[in-house]
Amino acid sequence: MKFYINSRNKYIEVFAEGKEGIIIFPTWIPGSYVIRDTERYVVEIEGIRIGKNRFFVKDKFRYVIQSLSKDQREAISTSDYLFINPPSVFPFQTIEEEYCVKINTTWPIHTTLKKVGDWFCADNYNEFADSPIQASPKLKLIEIDKKHKISTIDELDKSFIESLEKCIFEIDQKIFSNSSTDEYIFFFRRSDIDLGGIEHERSSSIVVSWNYKDLIRLFIHEYFHRYNVKKIRPKDLKINYESETYTELLWVAEGLTEYIAAVVPLRTRVVKVEETLNYIANTLAWLTFPGIRRMSLAESSYTTWIKYYHRDNNFFNVGISYYQLGLIVGLIMDLEMIENGNSIYNFFRELYKLGEYTYGNVRDIAERLGVRNLDELVFSKDPPIFNRLSRYFELSFVDKGSPYCGLMLDNKKVTFVEDDSPADKAGIIQGDEIIGINGISSNNLECKGTLALVINREGRLMEFTLKPSENPGHNLAIKGSGQVFKKWSNGIEYGEGKSNIRII
Repeated sequence: MKFYINSRNKYIEVFAEGKEGIIIFPTWIPGSYVIRDTERYVVEIEGIRIGKNRFFVKDKFRYVIQSLSKDQREAISTSDYLFINPPSVFPFQTIEEEYCVKINTTWPIHTTLKKVGDWFCADNYNEFADSPIQASPKLKLIEIDKKHKISTIDELDKSFIESLEKCIFEIDQKIFSNSSTDEYIFFFRRSDIDLGGIEHERSSSIVVSWNYKDLIRLFIHEYFHRYNVKKIRPKDLKINYESETYTELLWVAEGLTEYIAAVVPLRTRVVKVEETLNYIANTLAWLTFPGIRRMSLAESSYTTWIKYYHRDNNFFNVGISYYQLGLIVGLIMDLEMIENGNSIYNFFRELYKLGEYTYGNVRDIAERLGVRNLDELVFSKDPPIFNRLSRYFELSFVDKGSPYCGLMLDNKKVTFVEDDSPADKAGIIQGDEIIGINGISSNNLECKGTLALVINREGRLMEFTLKPSENPGHNLAIKGSGQVFKKWSNGIEYGEGKSNIRII
């Protein structure tokens, strides 16, 4: 199929040429585990609808897509900028045929699609769908090294580019010994919202707010997906553009990637050990809530389509993130492997040889390299992560036993109430607005003595009595030393960090 594009403010007009018959707009986008129904953006089409995402068309037809999404998983078209994630704009007929696009613009265009005259082409739809397009009169290409570049309309510090180069070298050469000459592009844009990133085989797309702090970790997370997901993937994670694909192994695909994104900047001295341990401590702190007793890591992976990607403010009471627990399992695996003369780098090299893998493959490789009883970390609710880590780190809960109400606030609004906490027992729920404390108009909540609260709930004023109890322990300090720690941190003798989860 061929697509000729006219982009204008808010819309993308497409003139398409293929075979008379059925076209299919993807309802799912690779790299995202939620049905997005991007066909909802079709506002005009020369064709007959025969399903929610299927149309019967002639061999030549025109359609118009609304393109207002800031999300890098979709498309945006303005008077001076164009970004397209292809499956959000272009339908397919057969996966195997060639797909080409031509853009009617004089702006610079960046994409990993191969250039054929004035067209950008892919050998099949999977490759086409995996190749974003970015264009703007302000677009520039920042060189990291000869193979790696950043396509952006924004500025990035030279020090950031140098740090990124060190991390890429660590991944390409020290983990995978990659000698590929394929070009890789980071498509990057700052926005007024944090949208994270999405991986592609030869690129990634990243959109973050102007004050985003963990940029190097996000870039490395998406870059590591070049290997872990694009070249190494669960055997049951098949591409299906019209429905969910379930696997219990997203903790390997995403959680272990999150771990690599944390440890590689440490080992390359791009970030300080304190920053890395703070990040690990924060991740552990989120795993002290009731959700970890209700959901295993495997279940978190399997149910992401209906739970994690649809999480609300009560999520940490009822579930866990396979990113967060997967990171901690990756840390435990790495430490236990290091103690046995290996590391998680060896693990990924072995997995890379397989390409597609099952849980049996993961367990066999991990335990052969020194991991003890992977099953209990993956399939158990409330797995013994603190016990396993205490062999290598000194862990202590710094808030345990202190006065505790069990809620989180955003100004006056309650954003989280821990199950069975004093706030929960008092009857407070997420969304309540605290407008009075002990007879005074105030939202400055301190857990000291019995509290008489006035709450605004759905426009109704309600009174609650809250009696603080002892904190069960959420925020923790972590200290590392010894030979395993030194090898893990690439030569650092000692480090410490602490979490800063704000729960009252």
